Amino acid sequence: MKNKTSFIIALIVVVMLGTYAVCFQVRYDEVAVKTTFDNADENSIIKEPGLHFKAPWPFQKVETYSTRLQVLEPKLIEQQTADEKTVAIRPYVTWSIDDPLSFFKRIRTVEDANDRIESLLTTSRGIISKYTFGQLVNTDPSQLKLTEIEKMSTDQLQKLVDDSGYGITIKQVGIRRIKLPEKTTESVFETMKKTRERMAANARQEGKAKAAAIKSDAETAAKRMKAIAERRAQEIRAKGDREAAKYYASFANDKEDFAIFLFKNEALKEMLKNNSTFVLPAEDLGLFESVGEVNLPAGQ
Repeated sequence: MKNKTSFIIALIVVVMLGTYAVCFQVRYDEVAVKTTFDNADENSIIKEPGLHFKAPWPFQKVETYSTRLQVLEPKLIEQQTADEKTVAIRPYVTWSIDDPLSFFKRIRTVEDANDRIESLLTTSRGIISKYTFGQLVNTDPSQLKLTEIEKMSTDQLQKLVDDSGYGITIKQVGIRRIKLPEKTTESVFETMKKTRERMAANARQEGKAKAAAIKSDAETAAKRMKAIAERRAQEIRAKGDREAAKYYASFANDKEDFAIFLFKNEALKEMLKNNSTFVLPAEDLGLFESVGEVNLPAGQ
């Protein structure tokens, strides 16, 4: 009984090992390359998911590759911009296997593919040197050229990959991070400071110009109003002179009495400052009646 049990277990192990040796599985997100004596051709590519058969090793072997996007994040790359600023850029690359047979023949592993892509990416980083620092980092979105830089980098890297025949499609080359070295940071801050000072000086100059314009307009308006007032005053004085001239002829015949009347009138103004009561002789009343109404200051 014991021997029979051991035989059954051994038979199961042999069957499992035999099945493993002649079967392999392809998942829905994978593609397989079945090689015969380490050689492969178009018929070696298996894209259908499920269970497949092969000859046992060393006659045939199977390499499986994921069809999903691969993400590569190289180390920081220092680069000089067109305005001689040094920046450290951390890019990223997304790629996928487009031709499994070419990939198997030229590269074979994803790790090797990442190494080669990173090497080619270093070659194509010169694109950054065509742009200024302000086109990489800016508070004004219209000044940024990151999208343009990423597209050019993607196209250039794809061309390099195609020329190498790696069977890879570059989906995107992007910039994840831009870091400034300490010296560059100081230079950038100094440039920003000078820019702000220049903007402040322009604003002050503009304010002075506006203030001068307002002052000039106000002085012009004041002169115009003064001229109008003086012209009006002259008209009133001329009218007063014409009205006074009417009475000069009447007073010309009695100049002495009129002079005495004016003197008394001025004297009355001085005496009546404190609301005093006074009595006039009858002849003076007659004088007032002869010359008409005398207008005294208010309250007198």
